[in-house]
Amino acid sequence: MPEAQPSPTPETSAGPAEAQSPETANISQGAADEVKAEVVNISQGGVNRVYAREVKVEQGGVNRVEAEAVAVRQGGVGLARTQSLNVREGGVGVVYAEMANIADSGNGVVISQHAELSNSRVGVLLAREVHGNVETVLDTRGAALAGIAAGLAVGLMLIVGGLLRRRK
Repeated sequence: MPEAQPSPTPETSAGPAEAQSPETANISQGAADEVKAEVVNISQGGVNRVYAREVKVEQGGVNRVEAEAVAVRQGGVGLARTQSLNVREGGVGVVYAEMANIADSGNGVVISQHAELSNSRVGVLLAREVHGNVETVLDTRGAALAGIAAGLAVGLMLIVGGLLRRRK
């Protein structure tokens, strides 16, 4: 499979170009294990790990991405940690973002300060602000109630178990 084809990085006073992250890495109909660059563009390709300032995925996939901005169109990301996430007709397994803008997509867990969702499904949504049309399995309030209910159930089981042991 072809590897990422980064654009050349000029030599700097810090050392040769090999010691520096390339400015742009383009992956088209190929794959790579790890890509570090300022900008990463993936089209019909896949990457295991991406570390960049800006990442664009179109009809491709990334296992793990850490970037300031991530845009996904008709693609998927396993784990994304970013300040700004935009997903259109795609999906993300787990995302931690300051701002998540998601449309016509399915996602597992979204943790965000601000979430704009349109015709999307999310398994677990934890956000300070949510705008738009979203279908969730578990939202922030539901997660809190589920935690309280689980705590009460475990507490009752421990109390009942302790009472049963005392009788013997």
